[in-house]
Amino acid sequence: MPEKHNGKVISFINMKGGVGKTTLTKEIGFRLANSLNHKVLLIDIDPQINLTQSIFKRFGFAQSKDLANKSNIEENSDNNLKITEASIQNVLEGNISLSNPTDLNKAILNIPNTNLSIVPGEFGLEFLTRNLNSSNLENGIYNFIDDNNLKEQFDYILIDCPPTYSSYTIAALKPSNYYVVPVKPEAYSMLGVDMLEKVVDEIKKTNKLYFKDKDLKNLGIIITNVKVKEKEKPGILNLIDDIENSKILKENGIRVFKNHFLHNPSLQSDMAYLIDTSNAEKYSKPNLIKLTNEFVSYTQEDTK
Repeated sequence: MPEKHNGKVISFINMKGGVGKTTLTKEIGFRLANSLNHKVLLIDIDPQINLTQSIFKRFGFAQSKDLANKSNIEENSDNNLKITEASIQNVLEGNISLSNPTDLNKAILNIPNTNLSIVPGEFGLEFLTRNLNSSNLENGIYNFIDDNNLKEQFDYILIDCPPTYSSYTIAALKPSNYYVVPVKPEAYSMLGVDMLEKVVDEIKKTNKLYFKDKDLKNLGIIITNVKVKEKEKPGILNLIDDIENSKILKENGIRVFKNHFLHNPSLQSDMAYLIDTSNAEKYSKPNLIKLTNEFVSYTQEDTK
């Protein structure tokens, strides 16, 4: 009999781009699957599909030969190129017909010999889903997870959200138990967090049915792209201090993760790079271990 899991759905979200949202989703997700032996499903609903491209390049997958060539996947992967039909588009379009639900093989790609799976994003998603009404779009992921009992199949379902407020944002947050907010130490970064909290409150108020039996909680702020303390500029350290002591966070009862996510140039230069299998033993790997452990501990608070 297959093992039953008690999966948590967690969205990685910020209304601002370039804060490390996709990188955190990938690195924490892979660490959970690879080293901590959790069953992990990544869902890429960001039309930029950077998460998908990174996973595809690492494990040698593509949705077509043409896209593989454009993304330079085939020649850089460790395996022979494999084509997959799996796509977030199939998930969202499969929500239209109750008599013809989404085929899991056309939705989820299970990475061989790993505990990692992904619902890949789709190039031009906004164009491809233009004929879906907002209700089908916004309920798509919730129904997909619920109809297929995915929480019983995975320990963690991590959703990479777009950096703008749209129906895709609502689609990601409706099934979520938690959301994580990556923040770079920049001026005005807290204004984006304040705006996000207002967006989340509005989504919860206008979709009460979806949050009747579960809450949607802010798991915390993760400060990203930080150098080790002795190498970081004083101005950045001051900005980090401002974030950690922000009035906005205190008023909303939002915590800041004790562990920041450290800057690693390989994350920008190599799409297939994964910290957990790298030799970054001095800084990045110990940092990811601590950060992921902290992440896990917060997701388990409600079960203690």
